Formats: sequence, C-alpha cells, structure tokens
Amino acid sequence: MRWEAGEPTGAANGRLGSSAHHRRWVLAFCLWVAFVWGHSLVQGPQSSLESSRVVALVAPLLNALGISGEAAMSFAVRKTAHFLEYTVLGALSVPALLLPAREGRYPRWLDPLVVVLVPVADETIQRFVPGRESSPRDVLIDLCGVACGTLIALLVSRHAAKRRGGGAAVRP
Repeated sequence: MRWEAGEPTGAANGRLGSSAHHRRWVLAFCLWVAFVWGHSLVQGPQSSLESSRVVALVAPLLNALGISGEAAMSFAVRKTAHFLEYTVLGALSVPALLLPAREGRYPRWLDPLVVVLVPVADETIQRFVPGRESSPRDVLIDLCGVACGTLIALLVSRHAAKRRGGGAAVRP
C-alpha cells in the first residue's frame, strides 16, 4: 500500500502490515481457494443436486428476471456461483497479495499470476471429476468475478483510508 507522503512508515505497517494481520489475510485467501477447489471435486450428480436446490430457492427471482425452464435456471445459478466465488477470491487477494506487492513485499506480478492460475487449476480439476466439465468460458466468468472483487476491495480500502484521514490508500 502506498500511503500519503508524511504518514509515518510505522503507521502504514500497523494497518496492513503487521505480519500476523497479513498472515490472516493469506490464510483466508488460501481457505477460500480450498473451498472453491473442494466444490470442483464434487462429482456431477451431487453437483447437479446442489444446483437444483439453489434453483428451487431462487426460481421466483429467476422468473421475475425472465429466466425460465430448468436448464436455463440451472445455467444461470451455476454461472452466478462461479462469478460470486471468484468475486470473493478477488476481494481477498487485495489484502493477501496485491497490497503487499505494492509495498514491495512480493513481486508485483504475483497477484495477477495467482488469480489467473486459480480458475485455470479449478477448471483442470473439474476435467478429471466424473460428471463434471471444464470450460474456458467458466475461466472467463471467474476472471470477471476476480476483477469485480478486486475493484470492490480497492474502493473499500480507499474509502476506509479517507475516513481515517490518511488520504488515498492505494494508487491505481
């Protein structure tokens, strides 16, 4: 994180920078990756059953949006789940990887590399699970979710820094 000129280095390090604080963000990031990949290991029939349960819960909303038919609803639920899973991952990547990279703790290319490799690995996992499919379209949906989550986390970080009176938290 790049802090406004004049702010003591210790103050910047105290917010994001305590190693215990940073380790918690990295742990949360890793646990979320494990959660996502764990869902990729669910075999086709059980995954379809989970999707059907969600479809049953949100069917009125989907109908209101003009989405009808079991196949279309299942498709919408599955792709929305992809997007939302990776929105969370993108948000977690900001304090776990992106901001420390901007502070010089890691190479700047690490965050984009990790967040691209996670959905690629996710789809690769699904390729070997009975009843599951791997799709480049899903990788694109996942990366859109990552971008959305990253943007939200950066905006929240900037807003929080302004409320603390520290100016802009990060430079885009």
